[in-house]
Amino acid sequence: MSPVDPAASDSDTGGATLRGRWAASPVTGRPWLRRLLRWLRIAYLAVLAAAVPVLVAARRQEVSDLLGDLAGARHVLVAASFSTGFGLIALSAYFWLVSLRLLGQRPRWRDLVETAARSLPARYVPLMVTFVVSRVALMQRRGVAAGPLALTAALEMAVSLAVSVAYGLVLLGWGGGLPGGLAIPLLCAAGVIIAASPSVAGRVVAAVARRRGLDSLTPVSGFRWPGYLHMIAAAACYWTWAAAVFCLYMRAFEVADGFGTARLAGAFVLTWGGMRLLSVIAPQGIGVVEVTVPSLLGAADPLALGILIFGFRLVLLVRDLLAAAVAELLAARRTSAEADPVPRSDGAAP
Repeated sequence: MSPVDPAASDSDTGGATLRGRWAASPVTGRPWLRRLLRWLRIAYLAVLAAAVPVLVAARRQEVSDLLGDLAGARHVLVAASFSTGFGLIALSAYFWLVSLRLLGQRPRWRDLVETAARSLPARYVPLMVTFVVSRVALMQRRGVAAGPLALTAALEMAVSLAVSVAYGLVLLGWGGGLPGGLAIPLLCAAGVIIAASPSVAGRVVAAVARRRGLDSLTPVSGFRWPGYLHMIAAAACYWTWAAAVFCLYMRAFEVADGFGTARLAGAFVLTWGGMRLLSVIAPQGIGVVEVTVPSLLGAADPLALGILIFGFRLVLLVRDLLAAAVAELLAARRTSAEADPVPRSDGAAP
């Protein structure tokens, strides 16, 4: 792969330009649009908060039976899902490592894992980019330039979206959840991957950067297929692991026993990753995923399956809180050690 010119991404002007644009978010940059989306989020969450109790009350017998079945769940699988979920933090950090190295930066993978874990609580703030903005800010303190960090955050969203849609379609086709078997999903997956490639999306971004004078976006034009495929592989590993974590959790309950693993994983990847654009209004896709996954699976009792999927969010919440607490503790200890370095010995006995 041809390396990207570090000077192009490390310039103070380019970094400041991109940082300002990223802070506003490319989707919500205009004040009136930000206000509109904020009120839409509030309205959506209010409707969701009102609808859930109504649905539960209307199906209270089924919900009661489901809660009774939870006592007999395979708790070992829930514990396995919880423990393996920590691997997703490391895989997300690996994607950033790949992207930043392609952009001429040399961060430590350990620092990327730590900042990802420390930023996890920001995922629960009802805004679109709080998690990635937190990661960018923390890595800047480690000496990484703002421009490459913001580009990496944008690339992660774009590549992960393409991979999750393509991967989800293939898994659903493999599991028999789509008509035509694997032929149509494979064609759609290839189309999505090519559309997000340097040959297509990369040229569009480069053209927009030249037209608007956004020098901070020019490093994107330096990406070539080898680097893009490396990022695709990193994102595919992430979603494979995420699907495994989800399937471990769902296999703990008898409600999910009737669904094949490929179909269950495909519905999860396609919705959890592919519908992330809806997070502008629905934070983390809450409510949307709980409805869409049962629909894709053709569940006989969508409400019961939706409640279980919401339970998976709770498992991730506990993981996020624990990972963030440990990361904050490690960061505090390292800051303390850097502030009070141990004096070097001159070789004499104490």
